[in-house]
Amino acid sequence: MIARSIIAMAVIAMISTFAMADDDLLTMETCAMCHEDESAAFAASPHGRAMSQVDSAVLERSCVQCHSATAEHIDEPTPDNVRRVPDSTACVSCHPASLATMEVTNPAHTRFGVACVDCHAAGHSDSGTRHLLADEPFELCAGCHQSVAGEFKMPFAHRDGTRNFACTNCHSMHGQNRQGRLNLLSKSGACVDCHTEKTGPFVFPHPPRELDGCVACHHPHGTTNPRQLRRRSVAQLCLECHAGVPAFHNLSQPRYQTCQNCHVAVHGSNRDPRLFE
Repeated sequence: MIARSIIAMAVIAMISTFAMADDDLLTMETCAMCHEDESAAFAASPHGRAMSQVDSAVLERSCVQCHSATAEHIDEPTPDNVRRVPDSTACVSCHPASLATMEVTNPAHTRFGVACVDCHAAGHSDSGTRHLLADEPFELCAGCHQSVAGEFKMPFAHRDGTRNFACTNCHSMHGQNRQGRLNLLSKSGACVDCHTEKTGPFVFPHPPRELDGCVACHHPHGTTNPRQLRRRSVAQLCLECHAGVPAFHNLSQPRYQTCQNCHVAVHGSNRDPRLFE
C-alpha cells in the first residue's frame, strides 16, 4: 500500500508540471491517480455509461465538469479547491432543459433551494431506480410533502391495492410533458390518462370539469369520502353550485337527497343538458 502511494505521488508530481499550465489537460485518468475506486465506480455507473455512449471524451472530462477540479487541486489537494459535492450548476451543464422547465412548473422547488442531488443519487452509484432517483418516487416526495403522503392513508385514495401510486404517475417534476403540476387542473390533465371514459367530448358537458378539471369535485390524493369526493355525499357537493333547486325538489325527502339517481351523467351527457342519461 505504501509503495502504491509513493508511485501515485510520483506520477502526480510528473503530471503537475504540465497540468499546472492548463486545466484542460485534466481527465478522469488524472483524477484516478488518487481516486481510483471513485473513477471506476463512476465509469461503471448508469451515468458514466450514458456519457460514454454519447462521447468518450465527455466521460473523460466528467470529473472536472462536475467537481470543478483544477491543476491547483492536483498540485495541492484540499477541499477548498475542488467542488466536493457537485451542486445543481454541474448537473445543468448537461441537463439545461431540466432546470428551465422546473422553474416554470415547480417554482417552489427552486425557491426553497431544492438541489438535484436532493432527489437524485450521486453519479458514482446505481440507485436501481429510473432517472437515478435516490429512492422510489413516493418515498422521495413524502420526505417534504408529508401532509400529502398522509392523505394516501385515507380510506379512499389513489392506490393500487395496498401500494400507493407513484407521484410521478401524475406529476412531472421537470414539466417536460403535459402532466406538469399546473396542467393537473385542466380538463385534459393527468386524470384522463386512466379515466378515459370521463373525457368526452360531450354535447352537454358538466361545467365544473370544463373550468377547474376533475379536482373541482374530487380530491386527487385521498380522503374519507367515497369516490374521493370533496364532500361526504353527492348531494352536498351538488348543492354548492346548484343552490337554487326547483321547488318540487323537497330536500327533506330521501329521493331528492341523491342527485345522481336522476342526473346519472354527472361528467357529461350527449342527450340532455340536465345530465340525464
